[in-house]
Amino acid sequence: MAKEVALLTDIRSIMARLRARDAMELAAYGWDAELAASALAAPAELARVFAHEDRPAAVVAFHRLTPCTLAASMVATDDWTHVARRVVRWAVREARPTLLAKGYTRAECRTMAGHSDAIRLLEHLGFVLECRIPSFGAHDTTFLQYAWRLSDHVPLEGAASAAATATTAAA
Repeated sequence: MAKEVALLTDIRSIMARLRARDAMELAAYGWDAELAASALAAPAELARVFAHEDRPAAVVAFHRLTPCTLAASMVATDDWTHVARRVVRWAVREARPTLLAKGYTRAECRTMAGHSDAIRLLEHLGFVLECRIPSFGAHDTTFLQYAWRLSDHVPLEGAASAAATATTAAA
């Protein structure tokens, strides 16, 4: 119970200081900060908060959709550039093997068309664009659906360059 409360507290801290594009994306979903915080803090297969100078800067969460599929989510503050490399390393070295060991073979993520930081991060992690979803958002916004096929191989050197690119892209 204490872990869940701490997670929700950290996520609320992130929500209060969201990057502008992340705030726009949540608005396009039709979500307010509290709804998004509650959704991210809901029991997840795997979730982690990344901090910069002891202050929550980003949260990544994987929630079960089906017995083999997860929904992947991430939001961050303007401190993203300080944690981007850690997020990428964790995703490749810890999250993927952990989720595969639990029997998951796929993670899906939707992002607003034009959210270039999110798109670059997804593609560097090995997510593949599957489709455009017109009129998906609350305000007739187009979203993109990406999938991470967890059993696909992503070379470690690709992950290292992804971390550098994610940091550069977020700057």
